[in-house]
Amino acid sequence: MSGATVNDPIAELIACRDCGQDCLLQVADLCADCIARIGTAADDADYRAWRAENERRVVTGELTGAI
Repeated sequence: MSGATVNDPIAELIACRDCGQDCLLQVADLCADCIARIGTAADDADYRAWRAENERRVVTGELTGAI
């Protein structure tokens, strides 16, 4: 598929909330690299905050699209 541009909302590049890199896969607004970075950091405060925010968004239905 050289040089072709396809508008496909399923395969849309979206910027990571933290690093700004365009990526196809995100988990709750962060790319895999940023999740790995905060998950392996010596101070896990960012990871715990991200997990707590995800839990809140799942419970309220915001993350799952229920609202």
